[in-house]
Parts: sequence; structure tokens; C-alpha cells
Amino acid sequence: MSTAVLNAAVSESAELPAAERILLAAKELIARKGPFATTVRDICEVSNANVAAVNYYFGSKDALVRKVLLAIMEPVNIERSKLLKAARERYRGTSIPVPIILDALLRPLVEAERSQDGGRLFVRTENHLRACPDGEYTLFISERLDHYAQMFLDAMAESLPQLTRAELIWRYEFVRGSALHLLTNCDPLSQKFRVLTHASGMINLQNDELVLRELILSAMLGLSAPAAWTDTDVK
Repeated sequence: MSTAVLNAAVSESAELPAAERILLAAKELIARKGPFATTVRDICEVSNANVAAVNYYFGSKDALVRKVLLAIMEPVNIERSKLLKAARERYRGTSIPVPIILDALLRPLVEAERSQDGGRLFVRTENHLRACPDGEYTLFISERLDHYAQMFLDAMAESLPQLTRAELIWRYEFVRGSALHLLTNCDPLSQKFRVLTHASGMINLQNDELVLRELILSAMLGLSAPAAWTDTDVK
């Protein structure tokens, strides 16, 4: 997304207080350029604010970036937790069906907040963080949000008792990683599916239910794979 497009988008919210304009611009820019490449100057240009305003409302660029990362990524995980909790209540006394666990894991990701151009802010931001696995912001998010992964691993362990914890971790990461990859290809900026399909067509990538159905089906196929090793291979 060009600066001009971002400026136009934010200018539509010119009546918002400066802090909200800065936060809106920062979310768009950090998802698009990444938390490491986005500068205070970028944010000020798009939000029509100045550096003093950024420091006044947020303390520093670092504090603003951390607030933005949580604003983009925490709501998805909170919604995942709510859906999983509701599933536990519904299936109290028995294990949760695997498709229901996957729906709780993937639906909030598919329905995540969109950028002004239609891209999912969570997916774009996560891709930047994964590109810098030892970056300070990646570690910050990991420390704050990784406990949600343990909740899903515990639920999967109850529903897939034939798998060891190590096998579950591989499969959980497969599900999460493949979903991110596929949703990246669904991004309006991506031409990947268009290139691959040629003239054969593709499902409506803006239809969240169709996209979610495809993700869950793919995940189920991965989860049903036989174990790749024996206990003696695990150290």
C-alpha cells in the first residue's frame, strides 16, 4: 500500500483524536512494512501528526510498536480462547471433536481485522515476525501469547491420544504454518493463486466461510497422517 493510499485512508478519519490517528496509521504501516522497517517519520506522515505527539501519547516508537503488535495479534488469540472455552463447555465430559478445535484455532485468524486494502493485519504482521525469529518484537509477542498455543495443544492431546506431545507439536505447527501460508496467498496483494490457477478459477477468497472450510479440510488431512517416528527417535 503506497503512502498516498494510506494518507487517503487515514484522512477519512481526520476527525479522530491524534492518538487514534497515530495508532491507526501505525497498525497499517507495521503490518505492511514490518515493525523493524516502519519509522516514526512514516507514522507521522500518514497520521498527519508530529514526533512530539507520538512521544506524548505513546512514550517512544518502541512502546508504540509493542502496543500495535498486541492490538493486532492479541484479539485473535483472545477470540480463540473464547471459542475453545465454549467448546469445552459444550462437550463437557468428553473430548472436543478435532474439527471444532480447528475451527476455534482458525476462525479468528480468517476473520481477523483487515487492512484498508483488505489484507489481514494479523497475517501480514506475523509474516514479518517469523522472518526475524530472534528479533526483540518476535520474542515480545512470543512471551505474551505463546500460552494460547499450550491451550490448543492440551485440547488436541485429549482428542488425539494416539499422538505423543512431540507429534502434536509438529502437527499443531503444521496447521498454524499452513494456514498462515494459505492466507498470505489470499491477500489482495498476492498474485500466487491467480498464477497457479491460470483460467481454471478459484473460490472467492473474500468469503471467510469458504476459506475457513478449505483450511480446516487441509488441516484434518495433516492431522490424520501416521506418526513419522517411534518413541526411540525422540530424545
